[in-house]
Formats: sequence, structure tokens, C-alpha cells
Amino acid sequence: MDGPAIPVIDLSDESYQVLVVDDDELHLSLQVEILREIPCRVTSTDCGSKALQLIEQGSYDLVLLDKRLPDLDGDEVCLRIRRDLNNHLLPIIMVTGDGTSESLRHSLAMGANDFIKKPYDPLEFLSRARAALEKKQLFDQLDHAASVLFTLAKMVEARDPTTGEHCNRLVHTCQVIGREVGLAHDELEALRKGAILHDIGKIGIPDTILLKPGKLSADEWLTMQRHAEVGADLCNQLNSVRDAVPIVRHHHERWDGSGYPDGLSGRRIPLIARVFQYADIYDALRHDRVYSRAQTVERIIHIMESELDKGWRDPEIGEIFLRILRRSPELLDR
Repeated sequence: MDGPAIPVIDLSDESYQVLVVDDDELHLSLQVEILREIPCRVTSTDCGSKALQLIEQGSYDLVLLDKRLPDLDGDEVCLRIRRDLNNHLLPIIMVTGDGTSESLRHSLAMGANDFIKKPYDPLEFLSRARAALEKKQLFDQLDHAASVLFTLAKMVEARDPTTGEHCNRLVHTCQVIGREVGLAHDELEALRKGAILHDIGKIGIPDTILLKPGKLSADEWLTMQRHAEVGADLCNQLNSVRDAVPIVRHHHERWDGSGYPDGLSGRRIPLIARVFQYADIYDALRHDRVYSRAQTVERIIHIMESELDKGWRDPEIGEIFLRILRRSPELLDR
């Protein structure tokens, strides 16, 4: 059964993509027959290594994975999907004749989402498969919504011709500073999202204010400040980007409490927001803007030292940032 795909069950654009991995032709045929109740296209293989290739090259909504395979066992395949292919949202149902609690716990630990014991009831099999597919569809919808937010953020950036590639540069600079600070992987990922989404609230700021070359009036400044709250509200509605909300809302707070929108001070300002501030300020100073010209590294060091003396920035992160500027400033420029 290795290689050729099982005939398409449903060719409509709405059909799911299902991969069945099993070296037992009888069980394979039974699974395909049951799946006829769901609009899906089924691809099959009888070995774990081929399954990994298919998943790496294609896009699937569900994997039905036999625990015992001739080359790699199902648990090893599952682990490699999660670890090596970095695919954590693909639903994997382990199909197994070994129903011991220890075996099932191990499969779940390797990354399986669910399991079906052989011999299985067709209705149970169908119910579990359908539930997994519907969950994957929900994840895809959320991912699409997050993509819309990222697109809106890029549209905000594009409104100002002097901030081209600003977000992409910020992603790089945030990672450099974040690693030096010692942030964990999930914090670095939140920084990456925040670097792109931090100014998404400016989607509602008029160009007359956003692109004004001179000083803003008091009313204009209040309007501009609202972008932090508006952006946070937008991101807070999606689980997939909610970890970036501390950056979106608090990247204009100050260490001494004089910032906005919440007047947070010291360590009450989220750590990732404090790290992001240094990357954002560096990019604003290092490149031309409507209100200022690009600054030299020496000038940026002087400005940052001044902001630290005023009590505006986290002094510990500031020490790390200034060390990078003095020793290896090229690391910050993408």
C-alpha cells in the first residue's frame, strides 16, 4: 500500500485531507470505508518514514496512525511530527491494539491527541475522527483571523513611507535583545508577534495625525495614545496572538510610571514590553522618520543613557542593550 493514494472520496473544495498510516490492509480498508461518511480525501501509506515525508510535503487535517508499523512505530512518528516537523496543530489519532494505560499515556506524551483501540466500533471511530477534523477546522479559522491582523499591521506600516520594513527589522532586533536578556522560547515568540502587531491600533488614526511632521496638539496626542488600547483590544480577541497583548498595550509605558495608557511603573510593566521598548526606540532612532533623521550609534548610546538617567527605562535591560551597542552594534542591524 506504500506510495499510491487511495481513490478520492470527495473532490469538493470543502473536503478534508486525511492521512491513514497502517500496514494491515484489512484495517486500512475498514478505516477508508468508515471515512466515506465524511467528505474527505484519503491518502495512505504503510510505513512511518513515508508518512513523515507526506506530512512535510503536504497539508493534512487529520492523521490516523497505527501504533505498530514495520519501520518506525507510531509513537516515534508522532514525536517527529511534533519535534522535527514543528507541527503542533495537526490532529493525530493513534490506532492501537495495545490498550494498557501505560502504553496510551506514552502515546499521548509523544504528541497524540486521541486514541482508538482495536477492535473499534465504526460509530466511535467516525465520531472521534469527525471531532478531530472539526477542531482542526476551528484552529485554521483562528489562524486565518490572526493572518488578517498581521496583514492589517503591515497596512499600518505601509501608510508611512519612512517606516518601510520597520516591523521586519523589529522582529530581528527583538530576538537579539531577547536572547541576551535570557527570555524563554515562548517569550521570544511573543516578542516576534508583538514586533509586527505593536502599532496595529494605528489603523484607526487619521493620516493627518499619523503623518504630521510637526508637534501634535494636545487633542491630537490623546488620539494618538489611543492606539495602544485599540490594538490590545483587537489582539485580545484571538488566542493565537493574545501573548502579544502585553507588548501592544504597554510598549509606551515608562519605568517611572509616566507613560501610557495605564501609567504602569517598574516591574509592573510586562518584561517582554520592556525588552521590546529598546528595540522599538533603537529602530526609530537608527532610521529616518517624518519627524527626525537617522542617528549614529554613538548618538543613540547618548540618548539611551539620557532616558535611563531620567528613569524612563528598565536599567537592567538598559545595561544589556548598551553593552550590545558598544561591543557589537552590527548584531542589531538586519
